[in-house]
Amino acid sequence: QILEGIRSGAFGPGTVLPPERSLAERFGVSRGSVREAIRSLEYAGVLDVRTGSGTFVAEAGASKAAALRARAALSGEHSPLDLLVARQAIEPVCAGLAAVHRSAADVDNLRKLVDAQGELLERGEETAEVDLAFHMAVADACHNPVLVLLYDRIAEVMRQDVWLDLRRRSRTQAGTPELYLDQHRATLGAIERGDAAAATKSVDAHMRTVEDRLVTEVEARP
Repeated sequence: QILEGIRSGAFGPGTVLPPERSLAERFGVSRGSVREAIRSLEYAGVLDVRTGSGTFVAEAGASKAAALRARAALSGEHSPLDLLVARQAIEPVCAGLAAVHRSAADVDNLRKLVDAQGELLERGEETAEVDLAFHMAVADACHNPVLVLLYDRIAEVMRQDVWLDLRRRSRTQAGTPELYLDQHRATLGAIERGDAAAATKSVDAHMRTVEDRLVTEVEARP
């Protein structure tokens, strides 16, 4: 309800929220519940709690990105936009290393996943799971156990509901699954050739495409 008040303009950016007691009475909940909500919204960057001064709506508090981060935090999950930043930091590095350290078995596995993705697409079936499997296989092919461990954790976050919902909607944009497949093929080719620079560049371009599709969905959401 606080978040909706911010989105509707009832609590504008830079304004101070009413005291906890007033909010608790307005919403018919305990002050502890209000306090917990404020803590979550502060973590999400929606509110700015200033000791001795009050709780203020952050300047970016009414943005859709902040609302998405808040919805994720309130459900105990991570924002898809934060997850995307982590992926952009790690995946191009994994791809570059994979081009250097991949084995014949790694390349064969990546090729099978790309082929499976293409077959699913031809049949009009969902490709999200094999898509994720491809990214995990690229991480495995870099043969760096720490990066593999980090990517396994990222993959766990990618199975959270907020991410899954946004990913599902973003993939309905015309031509998106086909474009993702083409980009995976380019990454596979670079890894197979042992071209680290091309593999890094390919995954970086793919991450920018994913970001573009996700942000489009965030902005389109009412």
